[in-house]
Amino acid sequence: MTRTRTSLLLLMALASSLCFNLDMDQPTTFRMDSAGFGHSVVQYANSWVVVGAPQEIKATNQTGGLYQCDYSTASCEPIPLQVPPEAVNMSLGLSLAAATNPSQLLACGPTVHHTCRENVYLTGFCFLLASGSWQAQRLPAALQECPRQEHDIVFLIDGSGSIYFKDFAKMLSFVKAVMSQFQRPSTQFSLMQFSNKFLVHFTFKDFMDSSDPLGLLNSVSQLRGLTHTASAIQVVIKELFSATRGARKDASKILIVITDGQKQGDYLGYDDVIPMAEAAGIIRYAVGVGSAFQSTQAWQELNDIASKPSHEHIFKVDDFDALRDIQNQLKEKIFAIEGTQTVSSSSFELEMSQEGFSTVFTPDGPVLGAVGSFDWSGGAFLYPPKMSPTFINVSQEEVDMRDSYLGYSTELATWQGVQSLVLGAPRHQHTGKVFIFTQQSRQWRPKANVIGTQIGSYFGASLCSVDVDRDGSSDLVLIGAPHYYMQTQGGQVSVCPLPRGRAKWQCEAVLRGEQGHPWGRFGAALTVLGDVNGDKLMDVAIGAPGEQENQGAVYLFHGTSGLGISPSHSQRIAASQLSPRLQYFGQSLSGGQDLTMDGLVDLAVGAQGHALLLRTRPVLRVWVSIRITPAEIARSVFECQEQEPSVRTLGDADVCLRIYESPKNRLGDLQSSVTFDLTLDPGRMNPRAIFEETKTWNLTRVRVLGLNQHCETVKLLLLACVEDTVTPITLRLNFSLEGKPIPSFGSIRPVLAVDAQRYFTASLPFEKNCGADHVCQDDLGISFHFSGLKTLVVGNNLELNMEVTVRNDGEDSYGTTVTFFYPPGLSYRRVAEGQNQLQPRSLRLTCDSALADGQGTWRTRCSINHLILREGAQITFTATFDVSPKAVLGDRLLLTANVSSENNTPRTSKTTFQLELPVKYAVYIVIHSPEQSTKYLNFSASEEKESSRAQHRCQVNNLGQRDLPVSINFLVPVELNRVAVWTEMEVFHPQNPAIQCPSERIAPTESDFLTHLQKNPVLDCSIADCLRFRCDIPSFGIREELDFILKGNLSFGWVSQTLQKKVLVVSVAEITFNTSVYLQLPGQEAFLRAQMEMVLEEYEVYNPIPLIVGSSVGGLLLLALITATLYKLGFFKRQYKEMLDNKPEDTATFSGEDSNSDAPNPPLY
Repeated sequence: MTRTRTSLLLLMALASSLCFNLDMDQPTTFRMDSAGFGHSVVQYANSWVVVGAPQEIKATNQTGGLYQCDYSTASCEPIPLQVPPEAVNMSLGLSLAAATNPSQLLACGPTVHHTCRENVYLTGFCFLLASGSWQAQRLPAALQECPRQEHDIVFLIDGSGSIYFKDFAKMLSFVKAVMSQFQRPSTQFSLMQFSNKFLVHFTFKDFMDSSDPLGLLNSVSQLRGLTHTASAIQVVIKELFSATRGARKDASKILIVITDGQKQGDYLGYDDVIPMAEAAGIIRYAVGVGSAFQSTQAWQELNDIASKPSHEHIFKVDDFDALRDIQNQLKEKIFAIEGTQTVSSSSFELEMSQEGFSTVFTPDGPVLGAVGSFDWSGGAFLYPPKMSPTFINVSQEEVDMRDSYLGYSTELATWQGVQSLVLGAPRHQHTGKVFIFTQQSRQWRPKANVIGTQIGSYFGASLCSVDVDRDGSSDLVLIGAPHYYMQTQGGQVSVCPLPRGRAKWQCEAVLRGEQGHPWGRFGAALTVLGDVNGDKLMDVAIGAPGEQENQGAVYLFHGTSGLGISPSHSQRIAASQLSPRLQYFGQSLSGGQDLTMDGLVDLAVGAQGHALLLRTRPVLRVWVSIRITPAEIARSVFECQEQEPSVRTLGDADVCLRIYESPKNRLGDLQSSVTFDLTLDPGRMNPRAIFEETKTWNLTRVRVLGLNQHCETVKLLLLACVEDTVTPITLRLNFSLEGKPIPSFGSIRPVLAVDAQRYFTASLPFEKNCGADHVCQDDLGISFHFSGLKTLVVGNNLELNMEVTVRNDGEDSYGTTVTFFYPPGLSYRRVAEGQNQLQPRSLRLTCDSALADGQGTWRTRCSINHLILREGAQITFTATFDVSPKAVLGDRLLLTANVSSENNTPRTSKTTFQLELPVKYAVYIVIHSPEQSTKYLNFSASEEKESSRAQHRCQVNNLGQRDLPVSINFLVPVELNRVAVWTEMEVFHPQNPAIQCPSERIAPTESDFLTHLQKNPVLDCSIADCLRFRCDIPSFGIREELDFILKGNLSFGWVSQTLQKKVLVVSVAEITFNTSVYLQLPGQEAFLRAQMEMVLEEYEVYNPIPLIVGSSVGGLLLLALITATLYKLGFFKRQYKEMLDNKPEDTATFSGEDSNSDAPNPPLY
């Protein structure tokens, strides 16, 4: 079995590794040595691949060529086009487009070098070819005429009194210097001076007739007066720019106004005269001299005078000496006017249009992108049949389009029969922009746009509109940004659904190539490939010619049912997989036609010097049917009996496979090698059935099948005494398919659809014991209890055990399920089997938990697996739930359990059981005195009426896991038999002095205090009047600590009543809380009370004088008595002299003899 499954997995891996679904084994390669061959490709007339070679040199001043490449011969031939001699170096084939119904081809060369005098311009030519003939129509029919280079320039100079004489002379020198830079007759000048008077010094006719034109300035003198600038402009328009004064009809009209300040006293405004100048096509330059133009109003006058854009037509200098600094600038501006036809631009219009840079067919005619139009703002030309072309662009006044390259790419989009033109402008504001144009009142106007996100990404360099569901309306536009940079990926394609109505155009997704190619230029080429996988949705191909060091690659993306494009590619074709010589593979793409005549679409790919035709592999799908007879396992087969054989016959399984093609093709009966594996009870450790043929639960077949239906029958056996007779036995079929090559069609191989279902199953249920009506009517009941638990103490009881009993008093119950409902704070932990005398088989429960409703209630569903609850059967098990120490369950916990089954028997009162359990919350609060030992105070009888200042300290800690309100009570004995014990007693909280502790007086419980004190010398509230201080804490926080101090004067006078010398004074501190809600942890109740003790002891004061006198007298009497006694004994009789006389002289010691009388007496100490 292991070997079979391994083989199957290898075959499936091989099938999935085969590229889906462009054929890479047998590509058709067209190769030509022509320079630029493969730069552009297009499929044409369902017959050829037309390839452009724009760099090929055909003859002198003739570049570019076209080739038709035939799949059947794998060769290319030049297309004979009659290129007119004026199409100098046009780069024919730089862009190509084709259309069907009818078949048309558009081949363009957008680099026609058009020489006009000393200037060379770049325009373009395109050739429109019809199917069956290479006779071409030229678009445009002829080159543009050379732009005119004649200029009529009027100097209007300010001669008002605000200008000094020497500055006026400098102004004339500036005029003379500018005039000297232009040659007659192409340029002619006229001069008029103004103040509040107007003087024409010479007209165009005077200038042309003069033998010394510059000498005409010598006679000019200053007028003086006010500044009537607007009126002066009106005179110039009406009088000087007229044929009678020598103005030429086709010359550019230029007015240069030089002034030193605002107009004064002029009854005309600029809004009266400037529209006249605009209508006359006069280009106006304003030169402001001096500091007067620092003000906003004066600067606005220059803006009003000058043509738009203002920054191109205004010169401002600080003084008249600085006029010479702008001579060359003014000259360059005037020279740049060559070829312009509007008064609002000083740059090129159509001279550098490069018409045909991109092309697309529309129902109204071909569209040619003109990226160089209007100073490379760009645009496009639409060529309707037998009508003048229409120029389509974005107004420069509405959007800054300078250097945008609008028309770099062109595409047609259709929505419900209405055509829209999509134009890319990849350099717009450096990030790129794409516009949608629609026709309104026969005018093409921009309707929507979308902007790129990265500078330099060339967003809009390529476009592709896609009708994903093939309903005739475009669903989205793919927009390429081939220079989009990421660290590991280069280029991207944005998927932008067409906006509906007035909605903003937005891109919803981004496609990218594989990682590891930061310079891949993914998105440089885009094409609609057609439906290649048979899902009736259009697929697209995307080129990335820069991947793998410019070898290139092509990606295939499938359409999705949501009218989008799959975000991941189904295939990547690298140039290195086809040929090591390929470079820039994927720089151009064209798809959608069947050139190989096999009924399947093909893809043409351009590379450097090559064009390749990749075929679509035929896609196969498989229909599978599995039918098992008999339809269920009879009880007589699966019920366990004595002396039962090891296996029993289960039935037959009929397995049928039918292979069909999608989409349809012309390849005939496609053959495939199909490997299918049948498995019984897949995933089970011990399957319950086996195949008769293999005696195992696995069987493998390998068959070569065509486009027909193939059926096989296999016999099944059931193992004896299977434990699970509830879950049906599953028969699973999984297969792999490897297409056989088709010799008559280039050995192309079919491939299994990538989204094809590869797994199929059939179920064989066990017969149910449900009586003659075959409807099981069980009668389930459920009950539970808490194993003797009377109250749930949250924080102490970490687990809650429920002893659950389920009983069936009806017919067999299948798929029995017990469901528990419980509040948050509880969580399911486990189930354990109980004693089930009425159920012989072991109980297995599988439980899962989830939120039951929006109120936060949880549900745990426990299914009884592989067990039929027979009639009269009863099962018992224990369900354990964890109780969170921080749970908030209220004062009663409600638990609900219900029982149900797959029998779908209506619920009864027995199927649901509820039970409430009282709830309390465990707390752990400790009160203690930080004083380590009992305090002592001593006093004497003389101090009985005095007192001593004393205090006790007390600490309270919340060591539990929840906040709660508490009261701290202090009981202090303050009076014994109407004699004060403590006076001036107070309790305060040093951390929060705001806490108030009111007091109340409590009478003693015993009246005979003397008897009590004789037994136990302790003064407490049982014999003394006490003050009870109550400190309420609304919320005692977790891990919070509170300090309290009891302070007062302890009196001594009451001690004498006790007839005791030493008495212990006891004060008590205790914690109280709502015991109906909270409960101190069991065993920790002693910590809710603490004693504070003070010992009072009386000591006696003694007089020393009587003791001294008595001692002295007693001592003298004792001495007298001793003396008398010694006398009586003769101690005082003198025999000492005789003792000395009898002692020898040399004797050194006294031995009782007398010593020499002459010897001196020894000293006595």
